[in-house]
Amino acid sequence: MDAIRYIHAADLHLDTPFQGLSRETAQGGHLARLLHEATFTALERLFRFCEAEKPDFLVLAGDIYNQENHSVKAQLKLRDGCDRLNRLGIRVFLAHGNHDPLDSRLNAVEWPDNVTVFGPEPERHVLEKDGRPLAVIHGISHARAREGRNLARLFERDARYDCFQLGVLHCTVEGESKADRYAPCSLDDLKAGGLDAWALGHVHERRVLSETPFIAYPGNAQGLHVNEPGPRGCLLVTVAPRGGAYACASTFLRLGPVQWEKLDLDLDGVDHLDEVERRLNHCLEKAAEAADPGCEALMARVTLSGRTSLDALLRDAANQEDLAERLRHLSSGTPGVWLKDLRVETRSLTERSEYLQREDLLGEAMRLAERMRESREVLQEVAGPALAPLFGHNRLRKVLAQPDETQMQALLQEAERLCMDLLEVR
Repeated sequence: MDAIRYIHAADLHLDTPFQGLSRETAQGGHLARLLHEATFTALERLFRFCEAEKPDFLVLAGDIYNQENHSVKAQLKLRDGCDRLNRLGIRVFLAHGNHDPLDSRLNAVEWPDNVTVFGPEPERHVLEKDGRPLAVIHGISHARAREGRNLARLFERDARYDCFQLGVLHCTVEGESKADRYAPCSLDDLKAGGLDAWALGHVHERRVLSETPFIAYPGNAQGLHVNEPGPRGCLLVTVAPRGGAYACASTFLRLGPVQWEKLDLDLDGVDHLDEVERRLNHCLEKAAEAADPGCEALMARVTLSGRTSLDALLRDAANQEDLAERLRHLSSGTPGVWLKDLRVETRSLTERSEYLQREDLLGEAMRLAERMRESREVLQEVAGPALAPLFGHNRLRKVLAQPDETQMQALLQEAERLCMDLLEVR
């Protein structure tokens, strides 16, 4: 048997707005246009890879677009790309996920003959080459937005065909840290079907869950916020027979033109703003140099840490805006670099023990914070009444969850910092 080659993509989320950007960043200018077109650029790159690599088929494992956006542009762009592949004889197998379920309004286009859209029950389609079966592609789509069934258990190898068999499914595999757990299943559920490989969607991080059978998430095609850092794309999978089974090898292909990064910058001992600016420039330039040629824009969150006399100054929002403005020149590079935001986690040069010894209002506030940190009862006694107007509000309590222990400690730490900034005599 000749090697089988297929491209596996998922979670393109075409025409979905980027999250966590300021109004100034999101509106107007080169960056706004680049961000608006990023998911479509990723789609175009996907079709170009298919045209260049000429795989036997393309798999799209759900969430190709978002039903809540009802984007006609997304549907037509996808159809046009599939039509290009039709002229090359490349089949496309498409499963719907939780963001583009079958009961949504996103099924108003007429697909070319090379496109197979899986329905709400398991289907199998035989892909032939030179008159003989090359592969059997199994798949299912989400019928509705909140699919709670274990769809993996509905798959079963077709014993009539002695060839490579692949499952296509948009799901959450047990153990993956995904809050919205749709079509949940376990790794054993997937293996029990007897298929040679699975092309999964839903989890936005690239994962290979098993080598035999080959079970993989390609990750999303374009990161949509700062918590989806690094290059994003699809997988080119090559399948070859080995010892009565099939061995799969995957190659990552970058699709997303915009890359998010979380960067750390140590300012320990730094006493001058010009040194802060120099280190910020170097940090961002280094990140840009590390990006591969497919990256057109780098969106970075920089977290500042270390003990510095500039701690209070760096925490001032106006000063952070001034620093960001000084870094605007980096946007004209290749790739362009934009500072999404600064996270300031620096500390004052003054030791905590020194604050606790002071006989002034700041010292008293710090001693109270220390008692709150050591005793949950004291923490609740002070914080409960302070937070009651917020969590007891008729409307807000419906959307706000009570903070857990970790969140309460984080709030306490931030309150300490505010006391240092506001009560310290400078």
